[in-house]
Amino acid sequence: MNVPVTVTDYSLSSFYKGVYAVVDDSSLDSVVSWSKKKRSFIIWDPIEFQRRVLPTGRERRIRSLNFSMFMADLKYYGFIRVKGSKHRYHIGHPKYFVRGKPELMKKMQEEAHEKRMHKFEQDRAMRKKAKARAMELADALGDLAL
Repeated sequence: MNVPVTVTDYSLSSFYKGVYAVVDDSSLDSVVSWSKKKRSFIIWDPIEFQRRVLPTGRERRIRSLNFSMFMADLKYYGFIRVKGSKHRYHIGHPKYFVRGKPELMKKMQEEAHEKRMHKFEQDRAMRKKAKARAMELADALGDLAL
């Protein structure tokens, strides 16, 4: 019998805990389960996943409102689709999503956060450059009017 591993690290986002718990729940194996290599998971039935895993209410483990939002949330939190898989919803992480090792998700969370912050800083720098260029153009146009 497969006993679910509980994730008790309070610094780990509830999203990671919820995904791990759902994937590790053997009662949901017809809907979502670990892949053969135990380093990713496959959502076998997206409609049933939406119905059984993403319902509203206090008992829900994943707080995504619908399946599309859940897929977007996976990307936000660092999960990726497994390339070359014959399954449409084959999801994992190259290093830190492993059955029996939920503590690795802490590194996954940190990596995803660092990537988001890096992108934020890049976007901020681009906006700053665009604003400076707009000011230069405005000055140049102002000089032409004189």
